[in-house]
Amino acid sequence: MAAEAAAAGAGHEVTGGVTSMEGIQDRPLPQGPYAPGTPPGALLRGWRERALLTQERLAERAGLNVRTIRRLENGALRRPRPSSILLLADALRLDGEERAVLAAAALGRTAAPPVRGDRAGTVRPAAADVPRELPADAVPFTGREAESAAIEIHGSSGAPVVIAVEGMAGAGKTALAVRAARRLAPRFPDGQVFVDLRGHRPGRAPVHPGEALARVLGALGVPAQRVPEHIDDRAALYRGAVADRRILVVLDDAACEEQVRPLLPAGPGCRLIVTSRRRLTGLDDVRAVPLDVLPVDHAIALFTATAGHDRVAGTPADVLAETVRRCGLLPLAVRTAAARLRARPAWTVEHLLARLNHARPTELDAGERGVYAALDLSYQRLPDDQRRAYRLLGSRAAEFGAEDAASVLGTTAPQARRLLDRLLDVHLLQEPAPGRYRFHDLVADHAAAS
Repeated sequence: MAAEAAAAGAGHEVTGGVTSMEGIQDRPLPQGPYAPGTPPGALLRGWRERALLTQERLAERAGLNVRTIRRLENGALRRPRPSSILLLADALRLDGEERAVLAAAALGRTAAPPVRGDRAGTVRPAAADVPRELPADAVPFTGREAESAAIEIHGSSGAPVVIAVEGMAGAGKTALAVRAARRLAPRFPDGQVFVDLRGHRPGRAPVHPGEALARVLGALGVPAQRVPEHIDDRAALYRGAVADRRILVVLDDAACEEQVRPLLPAGPGCRLIVTSRRRLTGLDDVRAVPLDVLPVDHAIALFTATAGHDRVAGTPADVLAETVRRCGLLPLAVRTAAARLRARPAWTVEHLLARLNHARPTELDAGERGVYAALDLSYQRLPDDQRRAYRLLGSRAAEFGAEDAASVLGTTAPQARRLLDRLLDVHLLQEPAPGRYRFHDLVADHAAAS
């Protein structure tokens, strides 16, 4: 939650701050539904009720403390921060005229936004060219509250921050990044941009950073003819375009640091969220949010929400727990198994579990969107020596050390550690304790068949 919300919760007056509402406060109030001198609290209450929101829900949507909302509406908070007003305007989805009215009222002045008339003579607010590109939330979505909070709290000081959501294929990185970004969106009123970098897409090469820059510049309103040819010039233009704006950029499925580095923003009000199967340790000031598998109870909740409560009703808890464990507690696998149950009305969860025990790879096959297809793409990105290590070591069911790996690979322990580190970096291997390694169950299945 923003620092101003914490201050409000502690009983401090929320005042002052830098405003981006400059230039609207001296214009006359428009004729119409807003009477001159209407206090900001009354305006806020009216628009909140129009949106059918409680004070608590509005506070959650705007990222503010509910006490701030209450004090604004009852007139106890006479000088709210302009940034708080912008967050509220975005959360309430106010149009240009309403935003100007609320901002001016909060400053104790009167104002009207710039207007233009159409052929019929009606007057409308000038439209703002603000990108709103975030995809819809994944449905269903369960758990990940700690990871989501970690994304949302980073960068609260105002410094530009790169958040890297990382994890193995199928861990739900995109779903988490999009959900967190949608929660953060009101803090970035100048726009939210989403780019799929296609780091792991069948039959598609990863997006070149120059192409990604052109895509982002276009979303920010830069005409195509003004986009330079050279990538360095594009990066400079991008940094200039966001320098004084509050922009949230989400880069999905990055293949490597080189794909992301030209898109690092320089503005103090910007945030970059990137998802990747790799550890992006080569980026400056990157803050990693690693995704592990789901806890059993969260995996059961995801399975139930996907399959439908009626399809799992009456199933013993231990059967549900064993079913999601056979899915490796991996969100993509859990959803795939639940979707199969939903599509087969004659099946029970017990029947599905028996099939998973007999032929798990077959039951979790969902074509290009399945777990093993996703692991194929990770495998194909590996150099030859890492592929060999993956195949030879992946069939080991128990934990092992570097000496064990060296014996299997026919190499030295230092060379084996280097190969193990590379597999760790792309989340194809786990390190549960220093110097001890293991493969996730589904990864081991894939490695044995590769």
